Amino acid sequence: MTSIADPMPAPFTGDDYAARMTRVVHDAVAVGLDGVLVTPGPDLVWLAGYRPTAITERLTILVLCPDRQPAMVVPALERPDAESAEGTAAVSLVEWADGTDPYQVAGALLDPAGRYGISDSAWAVHLLGLQRQLPRSSYVALTDGLPMLRAVKDAAEPARLTAAGAAADSVYEHIVQASFAGRREREVAAELAELLRRFGHEQVDFTVVGSGPNGANPHHEAGDRVIERGDTVVLDFG
Repeated sequence: MTSIADPMPAPFTGDDYAARMTRVVHDAVAVGLDGVLVTPGPDLVWLAGYRPTAITERLTILVLCPDRQPAMVVPALERPDAESAEGTAAVSLVEWADGTDPYQVAGALLDPAGRYGISDSAWAVHLLGLQRQLPRSSYVALTDGLPMLRAVKDAAEPARLTAAGAAADSVYEHIVQASFAGRREREVAAELAELLRRFGHEQVDFTVVGSGPNGANPHHEAGDRVIERGDTVVLDFG
């Protein structure tokens, strides 16, 4: 059982992120792509450690090409946030200001006739903007172009996954010893989230506490139902 005092694996460093970007460029070239374009979402967090405070219509895009240093086009007002991300130390930040055309700025970093892999989560308005700026360019979703992008783990990832799993096991071992009867689902869900953070998880995306008739719904949102003695209680989190 993992204790609260157990050390977590060392955090990812700028060198780890730089190595990932280098690997992605190599893999892209191997499958005939001229580069990879990454918009906010899991891929950007994995490659640069950057998660914008809010994902808006303003273009943020990481450009990875074999013939240049990694570059990230960012709104000028969000540049300080981007600079603070661990993985952007190896990235050239290119800002654009409101009132200017961000696709012209991004297009200057691309081959006008290039073929690029782009994040599945890229907004249509951004893809259309790039196509308008570079009408001879073409794009393929990263799920199709580089399906193993994040599936292949580097040396630090398995250790962190192991630690996350051990922490989750510890949470379950802890919470199942508590009495649920007489408590609302919402109260148990709050305790579950608090335990996840206490045992080392950095964030809690959701918790599921389904009691009695709610236990058959895997997507149940914890509510005000009072758990009764003898109820089956389903617990889940992410």
